[in-house]
Amino acid sequence: MGKKKEQKQQERFNQDWSEYRNSVSENKNKSQDDFEKYINLLASGGIIVSLTFLEKITAVVKIEYIIFYLIGLFLLVVTLISNLYSHHKSIQDSDSIIKEIDEEKYEDIFKNIDKRNKPINLLNITSIWSLIIGTILILTFVSINLFAMNDNQKPRPSDSPRQHPKPQTEEKGRTNPAPPRTNPASTPKK
Repeated sequence: MGKKKEQKQQERFNQDWSEYRNSVSENKNKSQDDFEKYINLLASGGIIVSLTFLEKITAVVKIEYIIFYLIGLFLLVVTLISNLYSHHKSIQDSDSIIKEIDEEKYEDIFKNIDKRNKPINLLNITSIWSLIIGTILILTFVSINLFAMNDNQKPRPSDSPRQHPKPQTEEKGRTNPAPPRTNPASTPKK
């Protein structure tokens, strides 16, 4: 009877680890999905927003505080790279955990879980802060230059072209053209 109880405990133990393995595998799949989603969202969104801002702001004669823009763009690239590497690292760690479960090295999982999660957490924190700081810097740059654009575009009396009145000889509205000056050879008969 002791063997059956021990066997059931072993089956339950294996089932628990199998469920854990499946959850790690599911996490890996989600990370892979997020990896591609973030590539598309950050890359295309960042490019579009940057080009739009630059197009609007380059109309200003003098661009001010461009260093904010350059550092902000650099930080957005850091966000993209650290976020993508975080997903890549999570996928690699998930593969290692799955391998350890398959090899029944359960103690290794407990030993390595904190060591594996630490760089991922650090990369995620780096992503969040570089996104926040980069966004603030770019918004500051855009705000400063939009105000400069508005100041440069305020109409001044010397800048605004006034409409001069038309000469008195011109008629207003649409008139019929004058008939030809040649007189007909004969007058029409009635």
